[in-house]
Amino acid sequence: MPSTPEDDDEVWWRPPWETDDDTLEPPGPPRPHQPAVEPDYAHPLLSPLARAQDAVARLEARTEAASPDVAEGLRARMAYREAAGWLTHGHIWIHHQDLALRDNGLTGSYGAAAMAGRLEAELPSTAAQGSGFDVPPSDLAVDLALRLARHWRRLAEFRTWAPLADAASMREMLQSLGCPGQVTDAEIEDWLASIHIRQQGPALIRAGRAARDWLNRPHVSDPLSLDGIFLAACLWRQSGFGRAIALPFWSAPEQRHHRLALRVGTEWMAGFLDCLADAARTAAGELDRLQRAEDKGRLLAQTARSRLPDALEAVLRAPVVTGRGLAKSLDVTAPAALGLLRQLVAAGILREATGRASWRAFVVHPSP
Repeated sequence: MPSTPEDDDEVWWRPPWETDDDTLEPPGPPRPHQPAVEPDYAHPLLSPLARAQDAVARLEARTEAASPDVAEGLRARMAYREAAGWLTHGHIWIHHQDLALRDNGLTGSYGAAAMAGRLEAELPSTAAQGSGFDVPPSDLAVDLALRLARHWRRLAEFRTWAPLADAASMREMLQSLGCPGQVTDAEIEDWLASIHIRQQGPALIRAGRAARDWLNRPHVSDPLSLDGIFLAACLWRQSGFGRAIALPFWSAPEQRHHRLALRVGTEWMAGFLDCLADAARTAAGELDRLQRAEDKGRLLAQTARSRLPDALEAVLRAPVVTGRGLAKSLDVTAPAALGLLRQLVAAGILREATGRASWRAFVVHPSP
């Protein structure tokens, strides 16, 4: 006897405990048992990935939780550390604070300074560490390093900047970093296609693989070129990370970079991850230093009309501060700005960085 619509409705709304098992459709054929795949706990990338992921994640979380003044100051200082690290890879040893002086127009051409016999005065922090130069550092290389510093900072601070959005955007970014002109549009498009295809696996390994693929192009002579490593940071940002601070790499110890340049395959990837972990720990140490300075500055005695809190914010944000620059940012007189700087120096928060009697610049004390 055919069922009526009323019968169908009754079946649909009938409680499950009143359903006749005979009316149920028989189950399908049993599925074959699929044994679970045992992870390879001895894989050579497991430990390096865990260390890198832990260090980078902690850095990001701490930077997001820091005050805006400290977070901005950390990005600015780490940008110069990244630039100094890349120069060291090219056998040019310049202290990151000297790069900050140069970028802020407080020092000039190193070549001209060497001809005038005053190179050490242009590199006060580098000279204080006992470093000397048989020939002056290349101004061209220093300018490229400062471009890296600006781009590295821009990667975290400008959310609308998407250097990997398309081939034109990527080419513009590469040219601004001084990438050789022999890079073809086909190479750029092939590389962009490869990163869209490889979207599986840990993001740090994807970033490292993308950098390695770019560095493995036939005519690349430097196994750790400036643009290749920066592309890893760009891909990391495109993957949704690095919102508070860009992915550090060149801030790792010099020995890490030298060993990495000699490796291939899985060993290269492990070395790349080790560089990220060490660079992230360097940034964490810089963050500790800035937060200690911030805490110490808040304990200073001040009146209701004191500009000392504003001065503290300014010196936390900027890697180097001058009396004239502080006066302009706080809209106070030059003597008033110098008075604020003297208070911060007396409190052990700042120190003078140039060793000059005039045209002086101040930086956060290494151990505030």
